[in-house]
Amino acid sequence: MAQQERAIETRRRLLIGAAEVFDERGYAAASINEIQERSGITKGAMYFHFASKEEIARGVMAAQTELPVDTRSRSASPMQRAIDLTHELAHQLRTNVLFRASIRLTVEQGTFQANDSDLYDWWLRAFGQELTRARDGGELREELVPEDVAASVVGSFTGIQMLSHVMCDRRDLHERLARWWEQILPGIATREALRRALPTGSPELGLTGGT
Repeated sequence: MAQQERAIETRRRLLIGAAEVFDERGYAAASINEIQERSGITKGAMYFHFASKEEIARGVMAAQTELPVDTRSRSASPMQRAIDLTHELAHQLRTNVLFRASIRLTVEQGTFQANDSDLYDWWLRAFGQELTRARDGGELREELVPEDVAASVVGSFTGIQMLSHVMCDRRDLHERLARWWEQILPGIATREALRRALPTGSPELGLTGGT
């Protein structure tokens, strides 16, 4: 393996190991020694890439924003794609440790003097774009501002996933999201869009009964 490839692989292992520790313990309780041991790399290799625990945390957060969300939705409806995106994010939370750790670090970043909103900025843009298309296509009620609705979706998703995490390690996250969409859709969707909407997500997402 070439030197550059080894460096890339070492950095990847370090970020995955750090993400596991941050996800389990949070930033404050995570130790640099545990991160190094979990990653299976030498201290020299670790400090070659990052000078401190704070830099590692920033690296985990930055790495997550570089990972695209695998959007499997094939719906022609922008409103449905917005619904599906919440379920895709929920899937990432349950399966992608970098994603989970990045969200936890974003919430906890006041403990390490960071102010990084990139992850939530991406969510706001993604939902804002779909909801703008929904408004233009007659699916979002015309008196509503897409960006305001997007902010409500992102804020609600954040709270729902945190509650699901505390209550049952996010095992019921898809179900909670489906129930939330059932409650919110009558207030934001036009009658025709409401009739077509699937709060549990499109079939191609593979979410049986929203679980």
